[in-house]
Amino acid sequence: MRQIVSLKHFLSTGQLGTIFPEMTLLDVARTLGAPQDFFINKDVRAFPLHWGYDSDGPVLEFNFLPDPPHNIDWFQIESAMALNGDFCRFGRELLLTTDGLTGRSTPSDFLKSGAFDEAATVVHLSQSLQLTIICGRISIHFDGAGDIEDALDTAEKEAIFSNFGRALDFKAIDALLEPVDIYSHAELRHAESDHVMTRATCSMTAYLAMLGTPEPPPTGKP
Repeated sequence: MRQIVSLKHFLSTGQLGTIFPEMTLLDVARTLGAPQDFFINKDVRAFPLHWGYDSDGPVLEFNFLPDPPHNIDWFQIESAMALNGDFCRFGRELLLTTDGLTGRSTPSDFLKSGAFDEAATVVHLSQSLQLTIICGRISIHFDGAGDIEDALDTAEKEAIFSNFGRALDFKAIDALLEPVDIYSHAELRHAESDHVMTRATCSMTAYLAMLGTPEPPPTGKP
């Protein structure tokens, strides 16, 4: 079933058109057809529980639970830094509108897009300055490790981590970060538990304040 879906709607709801986290493996097959890529873990099952739908850039990936009826554990837009242009087609059935967000969009670009519920959004920063935005089922991972390694010494990185969310000018770091992948988790707690590394945390409001950014446009709760 061919469909056009919105990236901003995905970020707001965790649903990608008619694809939603409560679906099963067969539901996804009926909706999107057979995957272009799959991975079999013979220690778990003799059939593939990890599927991929290709595009010219990023990949739409699904991970299914091992026990029948094989519900979605998570699905993601992998290699989100390859998002480019107004549209991205996954497989033969799904056309994603990027809504002005691309692989060059920074964390602040995503936060200012109007897709997120400000009160429910949390921003995490690891000690290696990898950043994650979490809101409901959605987690977006950003990285700019190579550029950051070249731009900052160890003491500077430690100072940024220690002062994250407080009196800090974060504009230069925000500009170096690019989206790596965008997850929708079946269980809300998984968005948090995937990132148990030592991290600094702040609200969406505090993050944008570090950039001297005006408040984002109002949005309803997902």
